[in-house]
Amino acid sequence: MLSWNLSLWLVCFLLVAALLGLIMYMFICLSDLENDFINPHDSASRINKCIFPEYIAQGVLTTIFLLSGRWFLFVCNAPLVVHHVRKYSRKEHLIDETEIFNVLAQEKRYRLLKLLFYLLLIVIVIYRLVEAGVSVLLVEDN
Repeated sequence: MLSWNLSLWLVCFLLVAALLGLIMYMFICLSDLENDFINPHDSASRINKCIFPEYIAQGVLTTIFLLSGRWFLFVCNAPLVVHHVRKYSRKEHLIDETEIFNVLAQEKRYRLLKLLFYLLLIVIVIYRLVEAGVSVLLVEDN
């Protein structure tokens, strides 16, 4: 049976991997639009379909960090959750297909920063996952 700590980090790894996949997909959609491989309507609709799953996964991940007492990771993720809540409450979370070319550079920069944040987060989570796995293997069962 998996230990609680190992299970926690495994769930966190899956959530961060999902977040990375979503952000990379949105970034690719914006790059395809910039290179004229896709039309604005399709690009905006594909990106908008990924917004809510990203917000939910980020919220769940941050809640897991809070409830499990991982304060450093909670404090690192809380500003992003607050930003997502603010964008959602102001109804600025979806991309408008008529304005997408005007905000393309800004949206790509925003997604790139989030991609870098999630890459740093996955490195931390993988380290902690490996650490938990090794500690489970080294501790003798009583």
